[in-house]
Amino acid sequence: MKSCRAVALMLSAALVAGAASQVVALDGVVLSPEGDPYPGARVQILGRPGVAVTGADGRFHFERDPAPPFDVLISRPDGVALRPIHVAALPTGLLELRIAPVLAEEVTVISGSAPDIELPPAAAFTLSGRADLDQRAPAQLYEVLENIPGTGRVGDGLAAVPSLRGLAQGRTLVLLDEGRVSAERRAGPSATFLDPATVDEVEVVRGPGSVAYGSDALGGIIRIRTRIPGPGEPLRVRYHLAAADVTGELSGGVEISATAFGGGLIAGASSRRFDDYESPGGVVPLSGGESRSARIGYQHELAGGALRVLWRTDVGRDVGKPAIDSGVTRTLYPEEASHRLSIQYDRGATAGFSRLSLAATWNRYGLLTDKDVVPTATKPRQITRADVEADDWGLRVEAERALGSTRIIVGFDGNGRFGLSAVNDTVSYALGSPCCETGRTREVSIADARRDDLGVFAGVYTGLARVSLSAGVRADRVASETSGGYFGRRDASNSALSGFIAAAVPLGGGLEASLQFARGFREPVLSDRYYRGVTGRGFITGNPDLESETSRQLDAALRFSRGRAQLALYGYLYRIENLIERYRSGDNYFFRNRGEAEVSGAELEAGIDLGAGLALQSGLQLARGEVRDDGTPSDDVPPRGGFLLLRQELRPHWDWLVRVAAYHRDERAGPNERIVPGYTVIDAGVGYRVSPAVEFRLLGRNLLDREYPSSPDAKSVAAPARTLQLSVRGVI
Repeated sequence: MKSCRAVALMLSAALVAGAASQVVALDGVVLSPEGDPYPGARVQILGRPGVAVTGADGRFHFERDPAPPFDVLISRPDGVALRPIHVAALPTGLLELRIAPVLAEEVTVISGSAPDIELPPAAAFTLSGRADLDQRAPAQLYEVLENIPGTGRVGDGLAAVPSLRGLAQGRTLVLLDEGRVSAERRAGPSATFLDPATVDEVEVVRGPGSVAYGSDALGGIIRIRTRIPGPGEPLRVRYHLAAADVTGELSGGVEISATAFGGGLIAGASSRRFDDYESPGGVVPLSGGESRSARIGYQHELAGGALRVLWRTDVGRDVGKPAIDSGVTRTLYPEEASHRLSIQYDRGATAGFSRLSLAATWNRYGLLTDKDVVPTATKPRQITRADVEADDWGLRVEAERALGSTRIIVGFDGNGRFGLSAVNDTVSYALGSPCCETGRTREVSIADARRDDLGVFAGVYTGLARVSLSAGVRADRVASETSGGYFGRRDASNSALSGFIAAAVPLGGGLEASLQFARGFREPVLSDRYYRGVTGRGFITGNPDLESETSRQLDAALRFSRGRAQLALYGYLYRIENLIERYRSGDNYFFRNRGEAEVSGAELEAGIDLGAGLALQSGLQLARGEVRDDGTPSDDVPPRGGFLLLRQELRPHWDWLVRVAAYHRDERAGPNERIVPGYTVIDAGVGYRVSPAVEFRLLGRNLLDREYPSSPDAKSVAAPARTLQLSVRGVI
């Protein structure tokens, strides 16, 4: 309650300070490559709060005039960011910003302060655009994050789960086209069904996001966007094909975009397959899988704003979960499917607000898990299939306006899961006969369950002298219930308050310091409370009496930007009260609340443009996690280490990259982990563009052919051996 009163006082003080401060406005216009007005674009000055949306005439307005030099980030109406524009000086009249042509706009790689005005300023933000994803060719979402300090993963193979700052198991929020990616897997959402080649950019925010997004955002937010063309874009066909030796990858996709029915239309499809890969020690069983994707989207100007409608169907099939004990039990995900509808609308100045945004999402989700007990001389074969289905909904409304030099945002954010059912079917076989059934049983784990989270939030951003002040507060009401199943009819409800206060101070010479305190919460997912049955790790039983987690989070950031160099140092100290812990008893797993956990760490990242198309990117991470009750290490904390990435674009045909990553031996294994030895990995790639229609790329991973565990999980397997991938792509 004390933190909430502090937030309320901060909001009031900021309003008074903003109303009293001098107003110096910035007016500008965004133009297309041809010089025409570009409506519906989102405009942000990097490192400063506030987003403006261009009107039909391409114009935008900021109440506060930023002191140059600064960088402007322009996003298309579909939310995909374009190449940042550097402003060295302000003109006497309108600031004119002309975006790059379509073929050059997808090269964005940004590291700096978070672009969302409702997020605290000390959060760390990194954006990977389409060209970066094409160069590195990540197979899964967790690989997209490999060049971001403080990131990690839980589990092995294609089904591994990404995490931020050691906060996994549902504490890192994943958004796909503004809709939550939810899963009843205890490790958290992995988006196993998602092919990174089908999206246009991935935004990663490290730091608390509870005010903006409520539960599940303690560690940060991973936001994925699908491209939708704007009206007026010509007909284009994009394609990609790829094959790899060690992983047995065969993949391909096509995407068609054009102007149709007065708007921008896109349709795409892709397919890929992975065999069981080889590690330096041999073939790793159950490490392969397949996935397919189809999408269609439409964007149209409506009532002075931009309306976007997108449908995605993504299905993963026969995705294995490799483990060192796969000779005893074998886990396979025969299918994980997501059928997703997203409707978004943004417009600029209207009804006294500078921006109005609406996002409504629906998702049909299904997951099959097979657990096969391998027969022995004393144990018969037994196969159990868990069938989980549910529907998800989301609704988010934001409104932003200025009062003097103060910017205020208010909004509603609701989301939920309904119609959740979980059934376990078990087939038993005769001892010594793996093909002769002796019986079948069915257990309804969850008959029909739902969870709804309704939240309202407000944030204020202003300046006082040279200090930028910001604060936010959010109130949530979360209710869950199950109508039947293993635990019978049960329900739970909780009201939660989140908030943050923050300040950013320019220190001169391109240096800026930020400090923030945030308080958030995490509500258990439905399966944490009500599910009983097989999982990828083993047999687990939920706990209907779990209490919500709450957090106290302190973040500090020191950023430097001058000319072609950017440097950022982040420090954080997070304490999670009522920690929800998955623990093992015998061969089974259970849930409980356990005191308080603490995760602390530091991250250093740098980017330097060396000229002649040569760029250097590097990052270091140092993290520590423990349960404060007894000082024992906690799970999911990333190891100490870092990376160095050097890449060069030799126009008009060649580009290359070399990446070196090294990690220290990690002896602080959590309760479900093992000691991980130190290791070094070298990757490299080269690309040759014959023309925009044909581009070849050769990528090599683990070129030293080192053997190392792919994750700190207690049952983890070795990572793939030296792998070569050849791909061809282009735009016609």
